[in-house]
Amino acid sequence: MRFEGAQHVVVENHGANLAEPNEVRKIGRPGPERAWFPRGRCFLASCLPMPPTAQSLAANRYIHPLTIGGLTLENNLCLAPMAGFTNVAFRLIAKEVGGCGLVASEMVAALALPNRGAEGRFKTLTENVPAEKPLAMQVYGRDPEMCAQTARLLDLAGADLIDLNCGCPVRKAKNSGCGVALMREPEQVGRIVAAMCQATAKPVTVKMRLGYDAENRTVMEVAAAAVENGASALFVHARTGESKHGTDVELAPLAEVKRSVRVPVIANGSMDTAEAIRRAKDEAGVDGYQIGRSACGDPWLFRNLIAELTGGQPYAPPLAERRALLVRHFNLIVSLFGEARGTRVMRKYTFFYCNGLPGVRRFRDRFMRIASAGEFTGLVEDFFGQLERGVAEGEAEHLTLFERSTGDGAVADDE
Repeated sequence: MRFEGAQHVVVENHGANLAEPNEVRKIGRPGPERAWFPRGRCFLASCLPMPPTAQSLAANRYIHPLTIGGLTLENNLCLAPMAGFTNVAFRLIAKEVGGCGLVASEMVAALALPNRGAEGRFKTLTENVPAEKPLAMQVYGRDPEMCAQTARLLDLAGADLIDLNCGCPVRKAKNSGCGVALMREPEQVGRIVAAMCQATAKPVTVKMRLGYDAENRTVMEVAAAAVENGASALFVHARTGESKHGTDVELAPLAEVKRSVRVPVIANGSMDTAEAIRRAKDEAGVDGYQIGRSACGDPWLFRNLIAELTGGQPYAPPLAERRALLVRHFNLIVSLFGEARGTRVMRKYTFFYCNGLPGVRRFRDRFMRIASAGEFTGLVEDFFGQLERGVAEGEAEHLTLFERSTGDGAVADDE
C-alpha cells in the first residue's frame, strides 16, 4: 500500500536521542494519522550500543551468521511468526531495537476463493519496509496448488524467505487439516513444499513440531519429506502439538533431526535465555534459534541475548527511551490500522516498554480501556511523569504476555 500526501506523525523525543532516518517511506491507511517508516538507518540507532558485526560473530559458537538457501542472515536469532502480533510495526521495532537476524510476518492463509476482504487483509499482513529486511513470510494451508499460488504472491510482495506452517496447534487449524495437523501427513507436506519451491526462487522453509501429539511423533518423517522436496531449512518447535507453553522442550529428537538433514535446523520453544541457547547448541547442534512470545514481552531481548553470548554487556533502556519507543510503536500501529482499531490493537503491546517498572500492572489495566490517541497520550504522560517524579504507585512486576485477554481477540499461535 502506497499513499501520496501523507502527513508526518511526530514521535516526541522526551529526552531520548532519536536519530532521524536518511530516507522514509509513507505507508498505512489514508489520513493524517499515518506514520513514516524508515528506509535504512533506524530512529533509535544512536540510543543503543552497537551490536556485533557479522564479521565479528563469525567465530562465535552460539551466535553467528546463518545462510538459508541463497539468503545470508547477519546473525542466527529469528523472530517467530505470530498471528495478531508480528505486523510490520512490531517487526520494525524488533529489528531496530533487538537486532535479530530474521523477522517474520503473521501467517497468510492460502485461500481458494480470494474476496475483497481477503485482499485487504493480505495487503496488511504483507506490508513491509526495507529497514526490517530480511523478512520471512509464512503460508498457512494444506492444498499444494493454493500454497504455491500464495508463495508466488508472497514473493511478489517482498518476502525474502517463504515458510510453510506445520506447527500451529489451535483447534481451528487442526480441524481444517492445517498447521500441526500436517504433522500426520509427511507425504502431503512433501507435495506442498515441492509445489512452493516450483512457484518461487526464494528459499522455502518449514515450521514444524515434534509431532501432532505425544503418540504421533513424526518429526523425522516430516523433516525428511520437506528436505527431499526442496526445503532450505527447518524451524523445529521442540514440543509436540498438545504441549503447552512453558513445558520442557525435548532436545534429543531435535538432535536427531539435525543429524539426519543437510539443511540448517533452527530451534524454537523457550529459546529466550542464554542458557537455553547454549543447551540447544551443545546438546542438539542446532544452527539458530527462533523466539516468539518472549520477544513480544521484551523488545530488547535479542540484543541482550547477543550481548550475553558474545561477552558483551546487557542493555538496560532508560525511561526516556522506553517512553519514546512506546510512542513510536503506537504511531506505527495507528498508521496501519487507523486510530480506532489501532488503539485497540496496541493494548496487547502496552507493557513491552514498562515491564519491571513500578506500577506496570495498574498502567496496563488502565491501558486496556483507552479508545483514542488522545487517551493514549494522556495515560503515557501520566505514567512516565509519575516515574520521573518518583511517585508511581504499585509494585515493580514482570508480567507475562498472555496473562489475560488483550481485548483485541488476537493470540499468538506459536512461539
